This record gives sequence, structure tokens and C-alpha cells, in this order.
Amino acid sequence: MIEQAPHMNPLLLHLAELLDIPPSHYEKATKRYRSLGDWLHRDGSQVAALDPTVHPQGSFRLGTVIRPLLREEEYDLDLVCALLKLGKDAVSQKDLKELLGQEIKAYAESNGLTAPAAEKRRCWRLDYADDVSFHMDILPSLPDDEVFKASLVGMGVPEELAEHAIAITDKEHPRFAEIQDEWPRSNPKGYAEWFERRMRSAAQARMEALVLEARYASVDDVPAFEWKTPLQRAIQLLKRHRDVMFKDDPECKPISIIITTLSAEAYESESDLYDALLAIARKIPGLVRSQLPRVPNPVNPAEDFADRWAEDPNLERNFWAWHAQVKADLGTLARAKALDDIKTISQERFAVVPPDDNLSDLASRESGPEGGVLAGPAVQIKTAPKPWKAGE
Repeated sequence: MIEQAPHMNPLLLHLAELLDIPPSHYEKATKRYRSLGDWLHRDGSQVAALDPTVHPQGSFRLGTVIRPLLREEEYDLDLVCALLKLGKDAVSQKDLKELLGQEIKAYAESNGLTAPAAEKRRCWRLDYADDVSFHMDILPSLPDDEVFKASLVGMGVPEELAEHAIAITDKEHPRFAEIQDEWPRSNPKGYAEWFERRMRSAAQARMEALVLEARYASVDDVPAFEWKTPLQRAIQLLKRHRDVMFKDDPECKPISIIITTLSAEAYESESDLYDALLAIARKIPGLVRSQLPRVPNPVNPAEDFADRWAEDPNLERNFWAWHAQVKADLGTLARAKALDDIKTISQERFAVVPPDDNLSDLASRESGPEGGVLAGPAVQIKTAPKPWKAGE
């Protein structure tokens, strides 16, 4: 059993805050994707009549973004663009991707981006090179058909989450250029709402405080990145621990969607970050299934987030090696008493360090509604053998 230690919760809160990005980065990302949405609705847009909607997915939407481990890495803002008044019976994946691509290319040119829009396997990419260096990946999509949504409900997915299912583009799909029904599928909005439900009770006080400060009109308006729950903080720490552990072999590291899903499944509204991490570490083995799907998508139980484990057994071995290391390092931190030891472990395992004061001071310092400690500059690794996507 991992030893309890009074310094652990404030220490971990401090480390998580060092890994977080400042609110200004979220605000800039929000401004940029809303700008793209406005562009698609402008007079003269080829898609305005098709009711385009743009919204974030992934770690920006969930509030689990972390600073890049490498200084030269960019932030990755993943977006979904859905044309709500277009169906699979009218266009092919290729048609949809090219249609949206024309508008994205025109947006890049109109806004003076130094690099043109780049086509990727599933999405279009826009690169921004200013004080906050990140790129936007825009995934073209359509609403999925009602038959598929009904099948999700039949598998136990709540109807209000199944309703968000979308069909997406993939240029490696064998029928990419055909008008047909079998498109790749996703449901990032449904997943985000499922994730938010897992932590809403823990976030309630924080959301109410933001409304009282008149920063938002109601708790429903508070975005997930403002919630700052122990679940979000735990995922940020777990992702950074993984990035440091696999800095020499990033292609074989556990993927974020598995870490995020299992952590959310394990979370039971713990108010203490250390307790949340202990619970997640303890429960993960019981949440990974022995039969397919090993790690089901909660909003599409037929989809397996761990499907690559069967293709490459090293990926599963790496996941369990990382899980064992997380438990070991939490125990080592809990047992450490000297500040120098804690700083050394923190830097080696998370590439960030706690402040230069003693543990009793650390345990008593607070800053705002999260009860965390004041954040200082993050320590970042300058070079590594292989680069990879920040926050992936």
C-alpha cells in the first residue's frame, strides 16, 4: 500500500499547475477556432448554407492540455467541422474533404498565415507561428445516420450522447472517393460530454465561484478547461509522466485516449488529487478487459481504443510497464521527506520541480479555489532523440 503523506496533495497540485497552459493560451485557441467558424458562415462561403459548426475536441476540450516536453514542440488544437445539412447520400468523403479544404485554404490566405493549409490523412492543418506556436487540425465531418445512432443506444450509450455521432473523412479508406454509407465514425462531442459527467460533481463549487465572479453567466457556460478538477489534474500528471518515461521511444508510448478513458472510468469524485491518482492507479487493471474490446470507447462500445495492442504486443507491455512505474513513483514521492529528494524525483519523472521552500511551507500555501500552490516556470527538456506531438 502506498504511504499517506501530508505533502503529497499540495506537491502534486503544484506539479500539475506547472504543466498546465495559461488561460491566455486557451483564450487564443478559442478565438482562432471561432474565427474559422465565422469565416465558414460569411457571405460568399461555399458551405454557409450547409450549417457548418466548428468545435474543439481532445485535450483542449477536456481541459487536460499540458505544456510540450520539448521546447520546439507546438500545441495541437484538434477541431471538428461538421456540415449539419449534408448527408452521406450526397457526397463522398473525398468530396467533403475537398469542399471544406477550399474554404480552409482561403481562410489561411485571407488571414495571412505564413504556411498554406496542409492536407493530412483525415484532416486539414493550419500552422500559426506567433507568440503561441500551435497548429489547428480541422476534421471534416457529417452527422452520422439514425440507424447507427440507434445501434449505439442499443449498446447502452445514452441517447443524448449517441446523437452526436459523426461520419468523418480518411483518405486511406478503400472507398474514399465513392458515395456510399460506410464512412469512418467518431463521436468527440459525445465523448467530451461523457467525460464532463464523470467530473461534474467535483467541479460544481469551482463553476459556481466563476459565475459569482461574473466571468460566466451560468454554470452551463463554464468550459471544461476552467473546471480544474482532480481528474483533469491527474490526467495531466499521468500524461507528462508517460512523456518523460518514453522520451527516447515516443512512438511506443501509451496513447492519451486510453489514459484519459481509464482515468475517467476510475474517478469517483475524489476531492484530493493524491487520492484520485491512487484510486486511478489501483483501479486501472480491473478496467482493462481480457477480451475484445480491451478498452471500449464509452460512447461507441464496439470501438476499441487499444486495438493496436493486438498488432504490436509491445504496446501493451509498455502500457503495463508505465502503469507499474506510476505506482512506484507515487510511492517514492510519498516516502520522500527531504525537499532535495522530492525535487530530484519531480524533475526526473515529470520534468518540473517544486518551489524552493520546505515541506511544511509547501503544504500550507494556497492560491484560489483549487487550493493549489503558486506556479513557477516549468523545466523543459531541450532535446530528445525523436520529436512527437505535444499533448498527444
